[in-house]
Amino acid sequence: MTRPSLWSVSGQLRLLVVAMLCIVPVVAGAALLTVRSNSRDTARTSMAFSPAIDATTAIRQRMTDADAAWSRRTAAGVAEGSALRGSLSEVERLVTLQETVLRRDVLTKKERATYADLTSRQETAARAWFAWVAQPGVKGASADAGVLAGADGRMAEFRSVSSQLESELIAGRAQARSRIAGAFDRLLSIMIALTLLSVVGAYLMWRSIDGSLSAPVARLREVVARQRGGDNLALADASGGAAEIRALADDFNELTKTNRALVEEQDQVLLMHRLALEVADMVRSVDDIEEALRLVCARLGTGMHADRVLLYTLGDGQEGVEERVQWHREDLPPLPPLPPSLMSLVPQVNRELRRDGSVFVIRDLLDPSVSRDERAAAFHRATGARSMVMVPVGVGERGLGVLALMTVDIYRRWRRYEIQATQQCAGYLAQAIAQLRLNEMQGEQMRRLTELDRQKTDFMATVSHELRTPLTSISGYLELLEDGDYGDLSGGQQAALRVIGRNATRLRGLIEDLLVLNKIEASGLESDPEDVLVSEIVRGVSEMLEPVASAQGVRLVVEEVDPCLQVHVDRIQLERALINLGSNAVKFTPAGGVATISTQRDGQSVTIAVADTGIGIPEQDQAKLFDRFFRASNANAQAIPGTGLGLAIVRAIVEGHGGELGFESTEGVGTTMTIRLPLVLSPAPRRSRPGNAARSSTV
Repeated sequence: MTRPSLWSVSGQLRLLVVAMLCIVPVVAGAALLTVRSNSRDTARTSMAFSPAIDATTAIRQRMTDADAAWSRRTAAGVAEGSALRGSLSEVERLVTLQETVLRRDVLTKKERATYADLTSRQETAARAWFAWVAQPGVKGASADAGVLAGADGRMAEFRSVSSQLESELIAGRAQARSRIAGAFDRLLSIMIALTLLSVVGAYLMWRSIDGSLSAPVARLREVVARQRGGDNLALADASGGAAEIRALADDFNELTKTNRALVEEQDQVLLMHRLALEVADMVRSVDDIEEALRLVCARLGTGMHADRVLLYTLGDGQEGVEERVQWHREDLPPLPPLPPSLMSLVPQVNRELRRDGSVFVIRDLLDPSVSRDERAAAFHRATGARSMVMVPVGVGERGLGVLALMTVDIYRRWRRYEIQATQQCAGYLAQAIAQLRLNEMQGEQMRRLTELDRQKTDFMATVSHELRTPLTSISGYLELLEDGDYGDLSGGQQAALRVIGRNATRLRGLIEDLLVLNKIEASGLESDPEDVLVSEIVRGVSEMLEPVASAQGVRLVVEEVDPCLQVHVDRIQLERALINLGSNAVKFTPAGGVATISTQRDGQSVTIAVADTGIGIPEQDQAKLFDRFFRASNANAQAIPGTGLGLAIVRAIVEGHGGELGFESTEGVGTTMTIRLPLVLSPAPRRSRPGNAARSSTV
C-alpha cells in the first residue's frame, strides 16, 4: 500500500508554479532591460551618432572644397566673392544640422556638453578661415606668402577640431554597437541557465507528483473498470496517494453509493410507471364505472403497498358524494361511511386541491403539528390512518372525486415518484369516469332519439294513411258534383269545384310524398330493379310531361337518346324521379320558356339532364336544396305551389340505385338537374318496341 504523501498534488503544483513564477520575471526583466538598453543604443546610433558623423564629414568636405577653390582662384588672380559666401552658408547650414542632432535626448547630458563644445569650436574655426580669406587685401596676385600661411593655419585648426569631433562620434557609435552585440549574448546566457534550472526543477517535481499519483490513479482505474464490467459495488481505496487522490477516492465511493441509490429509485419509478400504465389499460377495458373504480383502488393498494385506498366520487352537481369505493388489506376490516361532517368536506377538498394544483401529503397524522388541525384529527379518528396522500380526481374544470391512499400501522414518507404515479392514476381514472358517464348519457340519448324517431315514423305513417281515407271520399264526391249527379251547377260553383280539385290533387301528392319518404326512412329503398333502356324511360316521362308543359305554355324539348344505353334500375322509381325533376322544370319556368331533357354517355355511366330557363335558385339557398320541406326563397316570394319534398325523394331514389344527383343553377337564368347512373354493358342491346324510339318533341 502506498504511503500517503505529505504534500498534496496542489501543493506540489503550487511549488512548481511559484518556482516558474520566480524564473519568468527574472527572464522577463533581463529581456526587458536588454531590449531597453538595445533600444536606447540603437536610437543613439541611428538618431545621433550616424547623422552627426555624416554632417561632420560633409562639413569637412565642404571646407576642403572651399579651400581648394580659393587657392586656385588666388593663384589665378581672380577675386573671391559670391563663391565664398555660398560655401559659408552651406557650412553654416550643416553645422546647424549637426548641432540639432547632437542635442537630442538619446545622448547623455555629458555627451551633449562635450559635443556642443567641439561643435562650437569647429564652427569658430570654420568662420575664422572664411573671415581670413575674405579680407579685402587678399585677392589675386597680391596675396603673399603670409596671407597663404594664415589661411593654411586656420584650415589646419578647423581640420583638427573636426577630426577630434568625428573621432569622439565614431568612438561613441562603436561603444553603442558593442553594447548591443554583448547584450544579446548576456541575455542568451541568462535564459539558458534559467531554462536548465527550470528543467531540473520540473523533473524533480514530476518525480514527486508521479509517485503520489500514478499508483493511486491506476488502482482507481481498476475500480472504474470493475464497475464498467458490472460490479456496481466496487469501491476505491481512499488510504493511499496524494490528498487529492484520497479525496477523489472518497468522492468516487460516495458517488457509487448515490448511483446505487439512484438505480434503486429508478427501478421504483419504472414500477410506478408500469403501475400507471396498467391502471390506464384497466380503466379502458371496463365498461362499468363501479367495476372500474373497484379495480383501480385494488391495483393502487397493492402496487403502492398501502393499507387502505378510499375513492369518493361526486355527483353531477359536484356538491355531494355520489359513491364511495374502498380497498383494504385482507387483515383489516372495511371502513364504515365517514361521518356527515367529514363527508360534506369531500367536495370542498376536491375544489381546494384542483384550484391550487396540489395534493395533500401527510407523513404522520399523529405529529403534533398535524394533529392540531381539526380535519386531520377527525379523519384519523374516522379511518385510523397514520399517514396519507390525497389527490383530486377531475377533468378540465369539472371535479369528479377524491382519491386517498393510507397506511395504518406506521407512518410513511411518500416518495415523489409515488405521488406522481398516484396523480397519473387519478388522471386516467377521471378520464375513464368521464368517458363512461358520457357513454351512458350517449346511450340514453340514442335510445330516446331512436324512440322519438320511431314515434315520428309511426305518426307520419298513421297521419298519411288516415288522410288518404277522407281525401278519397272528398275526391269521390267532387267527381259526383262535377258530373251533375247532385244537380246542375252554376259557373261560379264549377270554378270553385275546380279549385277544390286542384288542391285535393296537391294534397294527394303531398300524402304520397310523405308515405314514400316515411317508407324509405323506415325500411330503406325497396326496389325491383331490371335492365331498362334509357330511351324507354325518357320517352315515358316525356309523354307524361307534355300535357303539363302545354298547359303551362312551356316548350318541352327531348333530345335524341342513344338506343344502346341501358341501366339496371327500378323502372317505376326512376320514372318517378325524372317526373319530379321534369315537373319542377315546367313549374318554375315562365310561359314561353323551354324545358329540356337530354342524355349523354360518360365512360361507364350515363347522365340524364333536366334543364330549364326558369327562375333559378338563389345562391344562398343552394346548400339546403335537398332538405325536406325546404323551398327556395324566390319560389316562396312568387307563391309557386310545392311541398319541398320532391328533391329529397329524388335524391333517395338516385342514391339508392348507386347514382349521383347534382345540379347547376343561376338565379334568373335557369337550373340544370343531373342524374348520373352506372350503365349496363350488354353485348347485344335489345330492340325497342315500335314507336319507342327517342324523338324530339316540342309542345
